[in-house]
Amino acid sequence: MALVALWLGWTARAVAQSPAGGFIPPGEAICGYAGSYFAVEADRVKQGLSVQLLVGDAEASRPVPLRFRVSQMPQGLPVDDLQVEHEKLMHVIAVREDLGDFIHIHPRRAAPGMWEIIHVFTNAGRYQFWSDVKHQGTVYSFAHPRFMVAGEVRREPRGEIPRLRDFKCGYEVILQTAAAVLLAGQTNLFEVVVREESGPQVGTEFFLGALMHLVIVREDLSVYRHAHAREHWRSGLTTTFEHVFPVPGRYKIFAQFRPHKTKLPPDQAILADFWVRVVGR
Repeated sequence: MALVALWLGWTARAVAQSPAGGFIPPGEAICGYAGSYFAVEADRVKQGLSVQLLVGDAEASRPVPLRFRVSQMPQGLPVDDLQVEHEKLMHVIAVREDLGDFIHIHPRRAAPGMWEIIHVFTNAGRYQFWSDVKHQGTVYSFAHPRFMVAGEVRREPRGEIPRLRDFKCGYEVILQTAAAVLLAGQTNLFEVVVREESGPQVGTEFFLGALMHLVIVREDLSVYRHAHAREHWRSGLTTTFEHVFPVPGRYKIFAQFRPHKTKLPPDQAILADFWVRVVGR
């Protein structure tokens, strides 16, 4: 069995200043990123690399242009020399404020310093966006101000927490923890197991350069993590993660993966989600 170790690396409660005017957590390894990593609040950037989300009126079920202006502050000069990270030049992650919806999209360059994608929101509500880019060997994660998508909000019942099992597209996906409880401020070990409906366990294949994409968001959106498998050269039946939750609370975990020998189109993946409760030591 091949174990794929992950270290996840972003939190809004960080204490170190980044070159772009954001913050980074102390002493935490960054999963899947070979170089430096900085987390940035987009509207606070005064110097260095900046990514700003530009969006007008947004309504559910209608095409909405989402534009991302990449520039060097304070001059505001357009930046075009982004580097590929996990097969894309820009990864955009978004969740609805109640964590009922999840988005992972990839804008394309439309003009100098401008990246764009047309997106159709399937549900209304307030959304939080993060844009992940790599520039001159450093990965940045920009947290953008929330905005409202008009229309009728359809909410799904949250159910009991913790929720460690999900059923999607004919697969049972299970989050298994090594300990009875997850503790903030220390390393927690857990793994993701994927089974066919008939029972056999299956492995995962590469999707966007990783065996599994994992996004962890605290219930109040104060913690965001986007992580990938650190070892890329082999796949086993189980994907194992090591993670330090910075603060106690309830967290939702989104897992994107492609089962081995799946018939899904190359650009598609299955999305499973879980809820966990993290307690203080």
